[in-house]
Amino acid sequence: GSFPGVAVATTATVLEFNGRDVGHQLIVPYFTTQNGQATLISIVNHDQVNGKAVKVRFRGAANSDDIFDFTLFLSKGDQWSAAVSQGADGRSVLKTSDKSCTLPASVATNADGTAFVTDRLPASASAADKAKGTREGYVEIFNMADIGAGALYDAIKHKNGVAPCTDSVLQGTLTTGAATPGLVAPTSGLLGSWYIMNVPQTTTFAGSA
Repeated sequence: GSFPGVAVATTATVLEFNGRDVGHQLIVPYFTTQNGQATLISIVNHDQVNGKAVKVRFRGAANSDDIFDFTLFLSKGDQWSAAVSQGADGRSVLKTSDKSCTLPASVATNADGTAFVTDRLPASASAADKAKGTREGYVEIFNMADIGAGALYDAIKHKNGVAPCTDSVLQGTLTTGAATPGLVAPTSGLLGSWYIMNVPQTTTFAGSA
């Protein structure tokens, strides 16, 4: 789950639940965009020293297929939020006006949102069934690496409410076989929440990740 080249000092042997809902990994147990519903997700980095390189992965309800994933860069104390709704072609679409950095950058900059993908859904399924397969499931959120001082830290740090998101620096984190300066072993500090809004019935369900 961590970036290539990030040294991990110890090997995890036990998965422990944190009763304060803060940790390395978060699970949003359910999201849906069926029948006019929308799901809102918020992620907070409670670490006041380090940034976080976070993997956000949406999985389908039927077979846990990967239907959308991206990397989110949170600066220290940062909060990110987005909404997932059904697009015109039936697929779920993620939209955000948040200024935190992402890879690919289009997740944060595309005003029309980013549609979920169907590449890993059964090839024999119809287009309509593939679209349906993106409309409900769950979300995995986990810290791949902490971000210490350096060019990457500066690239994701908000200045007057906006992070520079220097593309060349963010792209450098994808290099394999060598450690990326600024990336260190991941620690705890992530907190998340989710809201499912049933617009037709004017009801809301919410919980902590």
